[in-house]
Amino acid sequence: MGKLRIGIAGTSRGSHFHEDFSKVDGAEVVAIMDPDKRARQAFCDKYQVEYALASYEDLLNAGIDVVVIASPLQLHAAQAIDALNQDIHVLSEVTAAATLEDCKLLLQAAKNSNAQYMMAENYCYIRENIAIRNMVRAGLFGDIYFAEGEYLHNVTYLHYDEHGKPTWRRKETMGKRGCTYGTHSLGPPLDWFNERVKLVNCLGPGSHTEPAYENDDTTMMLCRTESGALITIRLDMVSNRPHNMGYYSLQGTKGCYEAPRVPGGTHRIWLTDYTQSKEEWLALPDVYGDFLPAELIDFPEEAKDSHHWGADYFMVKDFVHRILEQRPVAIDIYKSLEMTLPGILSEQSITRNGAPIEVPDVRKW
Repeated sequence: MGKLRIGIAGTSRGSHFHEDFSKVDGAEVVAIMDPDKRARQAFCDKYQVEYALASYEDLLNAGIDVVVIASPLQLHAAQAIDALNQDIHVLSEVTAAATLEDCKLLLQAAKNSNAQYMMAENYCYIRENIAIRNMVRAGLFGDIYFAEGEYLHNVTYLHYDEHGKPTWRRKETMGKRGCTYGTHSLGPPLDWFNERVKLVNCLGPGSHTEPAYENDDTTMMLCRTESGALITIRLDMVSNRPHNMGYYSLQGTKGCYEAPRVPGGTHRIWLTDYTQSKEEWLALPDVYGDFLPAELIDFPEEAKDSHHWGADYFMVKDFVHRILEQRPVAIDIYKSLEMTLPGILSEQSITRNGAPIEVPDVRKW
């Protein structure tokens, strides 16, 4: 196979994807699509593409091998299904779907397609999260049984457009209760545990910062995995505070991991196999040489200006190489839905005062 011909739906986030795909050998962005004429023109003023299109159907018919879905969240599943039905590979922004029914339809389309589906959960490609995953697999944490993930990011300025009309973020993430945008926080812990969520409970304190919003200022989602481990997820996209978009912790029988809660802090680990003192923390970068490939330690120039701490570049590169080499993608349809479904089911739990809701096993659908 020669270069992959890439088409991108959505020019706002799509511009970042264009930059990362352009750095990777074996891929070329040939087409973009956006219904907004001004957005298409602004994109073409900055980047060169063969086609700048107004409709998604035209994008799929532009001779592309891969479509990157960077559209509003409520369109992700339908657009992915249309692409898979035409045997076009899909790299979709999070979340994979917004409803349980869409998850079922998306799974069926992926199973029937000759193309691959991957959800672009870039947080699984953050350097620190990869190091922790490799250490878990090496057994350094022992039996792991608890993890945390937090995404605290005030984006109220994105909830209305320049004309005062509500955007998709206002409708889809703040227009209903629950953990409506939780895969950034849940994805890496699920990658570490390598199992699915079986039960989910969700609670919130109500709306205070933006009283007119339907969703709570902060949402807490408790996830019980099949083995009985507990993962707690906090989502907050309105509170007035500095951002903290990537906090995680992990606890096992032989050690623990703590990400920093403020910018500039140190990622720390405590491991019985490494640490002499019961109170001595190690800086996670001190063990990178044992648990990361050289590229992730040295950070190539291509990754240094990529979004999400370089994770976007590494994700795109991995996706391209796997498609070209005809290997399974890292976050396939099953893992994508396993990261997405707890948030969807949390909407039921929070309206039932935190009652536990069973999460279906997509591998048995």
